Amino acid sequence: MYADSDKYEEKLMKKHYTSEKNLVGILFFCLAYRIFYFEFLHPNMILYNSDSVDYFASIDVFKGIVDLYRTPVYPYILRAFEYLSKGNFIRNLFLFQQIISFFSIVLFYFIAKKTVKNKYLIILTTIFYGCWRQLISQNVNINPECLCIVGSTFFLFLVVKYIETPTKQIAFLIGFFPFILIMLKPIYLISLCLVFLFFIARIVFLREKKMIYWGLLGWVIAFAGVLGYCEMNKSHHGEFVLSKIVFENSIAKVIISGAYKQGGDQELIAVIDSTKGKGFYFSTYYLNNEHMDDYSFNLKKFPSYLPPTDDMLFCKNTPNVVNYSYARMSLFVKKSQHSMVYFKYIIQRMFNILWAFQRIFILLFLELIILGYVFIKQNKIAWMEWLCVLFVVGQCFSILIGGIYDIGRMLIPSYPFILLLAASFLEILVFSLRKKKLVISI
Repeated sequence: MYADSDKYEEKLMKKHYTSEKNLVGILFFCLAYRIFYFEFLHPNMILYNSDSVDYFASIDVFKGIVDLYRTPVYPYILRAFEYLSKGNFIRNLFLFQQIISFFSIVLFYFIAKKTVKNKYLIILTTIFYGCWRQLISQNVNINPECLCIVGSTFFLFLVVKYIETPTKQIAFLIGFFPFILIMLKPIYLISLCLVFLFFIARIVFLREKKMIYWGLLGWVIAFAGVLGYCEMNKSHHGEFVLSKIVFENSIAKVIISGAYKQGGDQELIAVIDSTKGKGFYFSTYYLNNEHMDDYSFNLKKFPSYLPPTDDMLFCKNTPNVVNYSYARMSLFVKKSQHSMVYFKYIIQRMFNILWAFQRIFILLFLELIILGYVFIKQNKIAWMEWLCVLFVVGQCFSILIGGIYDIGRMLIPSYPFILLLAASFLEILVFSLRKKKLVISI
């Protein structure tokens, strides 16, 4: 009996040692590639655009001062590095983003290890996460995308830890963490819905009431926090919104679709007719001119040594005209949206999104078939896979309310989820080719 116990313990230690050795090798490879990528392939690489300017907004949440267009986490980070770094502000910001991005590889390796059984797939998926250009290029971007990738990975890490060993502390963190993500970027609003569904499903199928109550407490605090932030916007700006960017994108869509002609406000229709030749976003900013007032103020705080991009110049050259009221604009947009012209445009946009990301949707469709099979035949719920599928689907359809040119950028927070789904699907293919029984990890 003791000999068997010693052998089992020795086997576990050996497996743990191998896993650590694999992780060290992965980290070394990713570090070497990142040095090569940023020092030799793309030296002095700095990414920014007109959105970057908005993140230099003056905010003070504790005094109720918030920005109407950008949630506060990234502006606070920029302000902290401005204060601490002075002349080396951008360099130190990018160093911070590089460091947290690199250490998130450790979290992703742990997640992949718990989600996928095949050790070679675990290694390859983690290396891909650590070296994929689409991900690592965000480390030198003056936008919150780098933190979004890390935030998504940490969220997955919390879920994996909870599924493996449910505790009230982790349940509470899972419930509350969507608030942090939403304050980083409003596109994470879908995570608030998913976490609620996750907790309800755990109560229904696993009877985890004691732990889930703590999770729901965190969720209620997060939900109240989001509502509270919207109320701050109403108090400070007169509009109960998380971010007015959604409204601005709605204006752009009714213009590009031609539905604005159904808006019923002849003055606004005339303004669009006379300005849309310069671009539908020119008309958008012309109508929603208060954003340009904020933009001009924030531009003064943007690092002057960085040359303006084309879209920054576009915003800067938008004339300073009368600010039309939000109530009037909102009524105009709603009337435009309640038209057959706009409905046809949205349907066409949905098909464009499906076509643009056909590989992702094919992967999601195949995963749903597999998950349905596992649930019906094996009476098991693959919690991680379901969470990943629903998150990616939610993000894809949130593109409908996003910017015209932001399709690819809005999916960036989903990339860790997509990589895990791809690894899981490849593992299932391997099982099928070897004619082994399908085993779902968590």
